[in-house]
Amino acid sequence: MNLDQTVGHELEWRQPEILRRIYQLTCNGSEVAILSFESRYGSLATGECGQGKWTFKRTGFLSPRVSIREAGSETDLAIFTPGWTGSGSLAFGSGRRYQLRPTNFWHTEWAFQTEDGNPAVTLSGPHGVFKQGGNAGVAQSAAGSPETPVMLLLIWYLRILMNADAAAGAAVVACSG
Repeated sequence: MNLDQTVGHELEWRQPEILRRIYQLTCNGSEVAILSFESRYGSLATGECGQGKWTFKRTGFLSPRVSIREAGSETDLAIFTPGWTGSGSLAFGSGRRYQLRPTNFWHTEWAFQTEDGNPAVTLSGPHGVFKQGGNAGVAQSAAGSPETPVMLLLIWYLRILMNADAAAGAAVVACSG
């Protein structure tokens, strides 16, 4: 199924197996995209859909960033620079820029927004205890944009990393108490 066919439909991210960091994006039961992490604990992941294949890699500690590249390329297609609250800025080599922002008070819903503040890609979740899942959406205005598939994969990638970071932080606090 082509990503453009999913506009206006609710998409679902799901983790088919508990112990594997592989996530499927589905629309009405049909797979639209897949995001798989290369190792159990690392941040390198590959995302793929009908429009292409990209890698995502977080680097840095005090000034982290996520580089997005076409699979097999050494050139950054885009860079995501996170803020302290999980929001951040996404800059594509084409010059297009988007902001990742929470869209509700509890920070359980997020959107990549255009420079004029309109949502392009949305996500609610992740949720689930053993297997992570979430719901995504693509705005009509984002249909056909070459950045949309990347943002749809990236927004889920970022939420997975945030959950892993929160879990690691909770484990440190629990062990030091």
